[in-house]
Amino acid sequence: MRQKIVHVTEALGGGVLHCIALLANRQAAAGDDVVVLHSMRQDTPPAAKLDELFDHRVRRKVVAMRTAVGLHDLVSMFRLVIDLFRERPDIVHLHSSKAAALGRISARLLGIASRTIYSPHGFAFLKQDISPIKVKLFLLVERMLHSCGGHIVACSKSELRYARMLLLNAERTSLVENAVKLDQFESDRSRRSVEGVVLCTSARVAYQKAPWRFTRLARRLSETPDTRFVWFGDGGGDAIDRWIDRDVVQLSGWITAAELRRRLPACDIFILPSLWEGMPIALIEAQAAGLPAVASRIVGNRDVIVHGVTGFLANDDEELEHYTRLLIEDAELRVRMGAAASVHALARFGDTQLFRSYVSLYRRLLTPVHDRQSYTVASQLSHGTLK
Repeated sequence: MRQKIVHVTEALGGGVLHCIALLANRQAAAGDDVVVLHSMRQDTPPAAKLDELFDHRVRRKVVAMRTAVGLHDLVSMFRLVIDLFRERPDIVHLHSSKAAALGRISARLLGIASRTIYSPHGFAFLKQDISPIKVKLFLLVERMLHSCGGHIVACSKSELRYARMLLLNAERTSLVENAVKLDQFESDRSRRSVEGVVLCTSARVAYQKAPWRFTRLARRLSETPDTRFVWFGDGGGDAIDRWIDRDVVQLSGWITAAELRRRLPACDIFILPSLWEGMPIALIEAQAAGLPAVASRIVGNRDVIVHGVTGFLANDDEELEHYTRLLIEDAELRVRMGAAASVHALARFGDTQLFRSYVSLYRRLLTPVHDRQSYTVASQLSHGTLK
């Protein structure tokens, strides 16, 4: 059944961009009419690059939405209401906190809240660069907006637990884990560096990714023979100057996703010391490329890494250094964990599974309640489970 699907996001960059492009392209290829309403931020690629990332059948339109709260939000919401009214979508899929706030109110005004999905990609109240008062405020806002209607789709089991525990309505929550196109990754150990151990990470240099922890680790291990630290990504000049020590960390600058996939198999260990995450695409990609990982034990990271099997989860900087040294010093352990990481990623994080999960969820939201109840009864009768 052909559907009209409108994705809305304020944050079209990084992992959110990856997830939207992956899903929208699959939907367009399946015959759905797909529209992406988005704003342009500092981390949003230019229009020409977005045209390369999205299937030509996916239509995009820029709707100004700012991260900061202000009177401008009323203008953004007014424009969003008009665009959604004109598009008349079967499903509205919201991504990121600001788009979810404006989108859920707009959907409620248009009477389509029941056909609205919100993918947080990391709840705003989990951020660690905001005050405790803001944390409570963001949580209160999430609860109020959830009461407007709609369905929350968590990208990790940990995020789902937060949604059900804090938003107090488990009925309108689901889990669809993040994914990558697995056919674009190869775990080719023959391409590992012959010049020592290469430790890498992949992210924008930003507070969330705790780049100072990566730099501190590189400094502590700088005297370890034949080790090299590489940061795949870029960031603002002030952030780089403040948190990246170029004497011990090689900064690649911005590189394409294809280039990252090409360079990951030449590394040995992936490091991700983030402060908060939804479910990091970069970590999934590293595991798919066959890299053992050492990451902070937080929401998202702990949903990707199987501790002691595909990598290690560290509670603090001391454990981060301990597990990293362990992998540096034990080549056999690196190979064994890398192979396990690749197998785990291939079995769990494919884009086909993500697409099918959303197809099922969309159909459920589009099916009237009485039809769903009839279907459930018929299914139980056919299986002999109705009492």
